[in-house]
Amino acid sequence: MALVLKLTVTKAEPVLRGQEHVWRVIRTLGADDRHFSAGQVVSVSQEPHFGAVTTFLRRLMLAGFVERVEAGRSTNGRLENRYRLLRSPEQTPRVSRDGAIERPTSARQQMWNIMRGAAGRSGFTYLDLMVLASTEHVPIAANTAKSFIQEIKAAYLLQIDHGGPGRPATWRLRPARNTGPLPPMVLRAKIVFDQNTAGIAGDVIAEEELA
Repeated sequence: MALVLKLTVTKAEPVLRGQEHVWRVIRTLGADDRHFSAGQVVSVSQEPHFGAVTTFLRRLMLAGFVERVEAGRSTNGRLENRYRLLRSPEQTPRVSRDGAIERPTSARQQMWNIMRGAAGRSGFTYLDLMVLASTEHVPIAANTAKSFIQEIKAAYLLQIDHGGPGRPATWRLRPARNTGPLPPMVLRAKIVFDQNTAGIAGDVIAEEELA
């Protein structure tokens, strides 16, 4: 029989890696027309993969957010590419591998907007989310709407109608869980559990599970 654990999280500390953090570092290093390198970005991050930073910089360059300038010497004397920030929006740019700027909204954001807005106050079904939350650029599929409801229902939703044959269940956002404009993030984590001490060994690093 598989082990089942109930974990209580008392404190969560952001890990200094990922595109959100890297973009904040780039904006700081590149302020006032200062030049910076991928090595400098990595040095103030916890990003374990140097290539993740250079790949992000390459995409930003294709999209016109940064440009490559003359190469310079790092602190250890190595020659490395240096960059200059051209555009500095507060929101992290979402750029595809070919340099196309992706729209910042997400399916979860759009569904969350409906759940906490006027359209969701009297209750909603997954079909309502499909219709009301879909846009031309980000349509909401049935499985996407069903999955989001299943992921957050225990913590965020009240079931006001169980539904029946040919009629989906109806949900409503718990008033106390209408905590703000950003949607809940569903995280995945790898945990090392010590069966001898019945405790978790080491740090637990959780990453967002993308829809």
